[in-house]
Amino acid sequence: MSTYDVLGSTVTTPVEIREARSWFSTFAVPFRAARDLIAYSGLEPAPLPGGRALASLGFVRYVDGDLGPYHEFVVALIVRRPGGTDRRDTGAFIHQLPVNQPFTCAAGRGIWGFPKFVTDIGIDEGVRRDTATLIVDGALAVRLSIAHGVPTRVPDTNLDAYSWSDGVLRCTPWRLDGEGSRSRPGGVRVELGTGLIADELRVLGFPRRAIMSGTMRRVRMTFGDAHVVDLGAPGPASVPA
Repeated sequence: MSTYDVLGSTVTTPVEIREARSWFSTFAVPFRAARDLIAYSGLEPAPLPGGRALASLGFVRYVDGDLGPYHEFVVALIVRRPGGTDRRDTGAFIHQLPVNQPFTCAAGRGIWGFPKFVTDIGIDEGVRRDTATLIVDGALAVRLSIAHGVPTRVPDTNLDAYSWSDGVLRCTPWRLDGEGSRSRPGGVRVELGTGLIADELRVLGFPRRAIMSGTMRRVRMTFGDAHVVDLGAPGPASVPA
């Protein structure tokens, strides 16, 4: 357990999210484009047959947690775990993580090195689909719309979340469990606007058809301490951040 000062308040890890609602979508994208996009991190995407990699777009409405209520938009890629030998030995590299509140932004950057910045994020829940609208510098960046799926059982998830900032690669253990899961093949509309995030998604071939999408209505999460990852080590290696 560690403590951090965030904008004059104390945050203790592991950080708990007691109630949230999350939406996700998964896409197969060109491997080379994905590799080039995250080359700065020193990580490589986990390869799929046909020269593809997995990218994920999602959004979260945080209702009750140690970092307060806020909205979040996620751009992530599935990567090889450093030193891993099994093709299933993967984690999620968080490439973009805009939020709409300053406290979670400061905590995310200071504790875990997540690439958070504060901007406008609207989440509208409709009868047949739910939509997140990301506005950056007053202009539409991305609008992500996810159709409602069918009830699906999703097991509790433990995942390594990788982040890169100030020339340092970090790994954060992330646990997620929840209820009210729904998913389906496809079901995603992606509208791109202007700016860096939209341009990066165009490089990955967006807008494109999703492999699958879904939502979890009642989510609980836990984030542990970040550890610095040494990519020069012969096998998995990390030290406290």
